[in-house]
Amino acid sequence: MTDRRLILALGRLERALARVEAGIESVPPPFGHDESEALFRLAERHRTLREATESAIERIDRLLGAS
Repeated sequence: MTDRRLILALGRLERALARVEAGIESVPPPFGHDESEALFRLAERHRTLREATESAIERIDRLLGAS
């Protein structure tokens, strides 16, 4: 994958993640206890995936900078 294609792909990932986050923040949780617990677990999973994605992007940036 060329550097340009990689940068474009990372940009698409960041924009998609921003849309997901905006969607989560804009929906009020009309849920009961069980649904709230499931939503909490989903939010935690999202946070974990976001951190992993950010870490991967940082590593890619370092690799590209070392070239």
